[in-house]
Amino acid sequence: MTDRISEDLIRIALDKVEGFTFERFVNAFYASLTGATFVPLGGIKDGGADARDGTLYQDSGRRETYYQASIEVDTEGKIRRTVSRLKEFGRDPRTVIYVTSRVVKYSDRVERDLTDELDVTIVIRDGNYIAAHVNDGESTRGAFREYLQQYTDFLKSVGASGLIASSKHVKSPAVYVFLAHEIERRDGDESLVNAVTDALALWALEGTDPDAGILRTAEEILEIIDGELPSVHSLVAPRLQRRLEMMAKKTYSGGRAVKWYKDPNTFCLPYEVRQRLQEENTADESLRLQVLASMDDRLRANPVEGMGEVGIRQSTEVALRAIQLAFEREGLEFSAFLNSEYQAEYATIMDSVRAALQENGLTGAYGQRVGDGAFLILRGVLYDSREVERNYLRRLSRTYALLFTLNTEPRLIEFFQDMSGDFRLYVGADQIIQALSERYLAESDRVTHTTLLMASRLGAKLILPGPVLEEVVHHLRICDFEYQNHIAKVEPYLTYEIARNAPHIMLRAYLYAKMADGNEGQRKPRSWATFIGQFGTYSDLHKQVAFDEIRQYLQVAYGFHYESTEDLEGLVDLQQVDKLTQHLAEVKRDARLARNDALMALAIYGNRKKRRETSRVSEFGYSTWWLTAETAILKYTRDIVSSNGARYVMRPDFLLNFLTLAPTASQARQAFASVFPSLLGIKLARRMHADAFNKIMDTVAEAVDLDDARKTVVISRAIDKLKSDFARQYIDRGTGRRFTGVDFAVARSAKESTKSELESTD
Repeated sequence: MTDRISEDLIRIALDKVEGFTFERFVNAFYASLTGATFVPLGGIKDGGADARDGTLYQDSGRRETYYQASIEVDTEGKIRRTVSRLKEFGRDPRTVIYVTSRVVKYSDRVERDLTDELDVTIVIRDGNYIAAHVNDGESTRGAFREYLQQYTDFLKSVGASGLIASSKHVKSPAVYVFLAHEIERRDGDESLVNAVTDALALWALEGTDPDAGILRTAEEILEIIDGELPSVHSLVAPRLQRRLEMMAKKTYSGGRAVKWYKDPNTFCLPYEVRQRLQEENTADESLRLQVLASMDDRLRANPVEGMGEVGIRQSTEVALRAIQLAFEREGLEFSAFLNSEYQAEYATIMDSVRAALQENGLTGAYGQRVGDGAFLILRGVLYDSREVERNYLRRLSRTYALLFTLNTEPRLIEFFQDMSGDFRLYVGADQIIQALSERYLAESDRVTHTTLLMASRLGAKLILPGPVLEEVVHHLRICDFEYQNHIAKVEPYLTYEIARNAPHIMLRAYLYAKMADGNEGQRKPRSWATFIGQFGTYSDLHKQVAFDEIRQYLQVAYGFHYESTEDLEGLVDLQQVDKLTQHLAEVKRDARLARNDALMALAIYGNRKKRRETSRVSEFGYSTWWLTAETAILKYTRDIVSSNGARYVMRPDFLLNFLTLAPTASQARQAFASVFPSLLGIKLARRMHADAFNKIMDTVAEAVDLDDARKTVVISRAIDKLKSDFARQYIDRGTGRRFTGVDFAVARSAKESTKSELESTD
């Protein structure tokens, strides 16, 4: 479970830290927050930093941006000397970001005064900023532990009161709102996702005309969508063809929206739809131009001294970009504020204005004037808005809510990634065998393999229990007996239809791989022995050494940590294991498997108690879980679950849906950059139903009303429920189906799937 660092400890460490150590801390801490790549400019005579404070750094991505880390008390004097020496050495600083261990009073005023004086944009990140962000993620906490924690070792009592610091995931309503709606959507309601897919398809079909021979395939439509919104690919791709076909029916809501030419499977917009969309586009573009004109008028009515026509235009552009960044950084809060349900402060929008200025290279005194103009515009737009501006901003807030519903929200992605680094997952034999069976599949079809790898790379501790290793090895041995006794002699004569009835998944995986056509460089096993040889020496499969070989392979391939059967038995009451084993004997084919499952279930609770997970609270919920699709055991352990107050099985689909198939944070931000404040953003707003939007805003208000302690508990309970909810239906975003794995992947590629295998969730 993640151990949060007390603010007391952070401030004590900052007070006592030495200059060189603080510099190294800042390199690790600040780079993890901003993604900056630091390049040192030298040592003692570095052209900007002096011997007391260490090295000055340049951002390799922005050559005119410099970073200075310092513990000096005289903040203003240090910044002046830094800028002066940079210029002495022939450098042209546009932005200096000064990170200090001290608390700088009225830092915003100091920034402004120094920016005007030096004609260089000054950004100050002081001790308050550091204390507020140390607990943002494992990398920032790691930087503290590596470099600053040593300065607090002398007073272990500080911060030991048991108070839990509220993380950014708790302070923001985003995670609370998302989980509240995810719990409600357990029946797999995809109506909103389908509506968004339809909207994007119509947008991508604009410009088609059958009379001019301009038609588009589903692949071409998807390519256009990906060009603007790559983060929604995994949601749109599997359902696009079906939605296009649905829109081509007369029974489609509002009438046929698409013309479908079945040969050669192309689509276009009917004349009536083209006319309607043209009218909507004209109205949307007119709205955008009216907003720009309104912003321009505001600045001209209250001009900033020294600003000409170019400056007015740049102020308007910065104001628009600041609105986009406000949605990206605090979308729910900003949307709720625009709808008069949430109170925001000027500081929030000013942070976005500063970021927009830096993006546009507007620095120094001139950049300060442009920022003043942008702020003047935004103050009027946000607090004394005109009707056209209110209409525009409400449209954008609906667009944000729509993207939020599609998981395209950087803070949600960061929450699930941070949570993954907190996991301790005892991986079930079914998941390991599934991952091994995917060895010869195309990379995009190796779903379980990819999920385990990604979880490990994000910091999850994957545990290979002794009973699971035993089951994996025995499964391979059973498959080998089956192959030698029933398949080896007739293998050359087997067809796909016969192969798919082989009794074990590893046998089917081998036969499918052997029968593959080998297109696009696909590898094929030469024999059954070479197939098994991917995981261990075939000749040793039935020897004791096989356990060590396969254990070592799994540890190297997936980063597993091994825990023996004896380790697990030390966590449980063996009499309780025996009792549960007797119950499970009703559904298990032998007592060994029944005991393994009983031991696994009870060891999860034993491990939680040993690690004190049951006596601490985190918004990520419990860390220790059994990752398995095993469900037969659940009805026999209801009393155990009830007595422990929490479930113990994590559903693999949870990781698949929220970790492996989720967009990256950079993709999510790219989606925001494409949509806000573009014409596409205004158009997508038409597809967000008012009731759905209002429901989200109501949940934001509910989150705001709760204090951080209560929100932490609610989030924790909701995420634990989601992890273990086997009643919830997920779509495999890679295939659009409920089924994944070797059998489905091969059936799909062979185009010989049965109706049941191709059953969709529509």
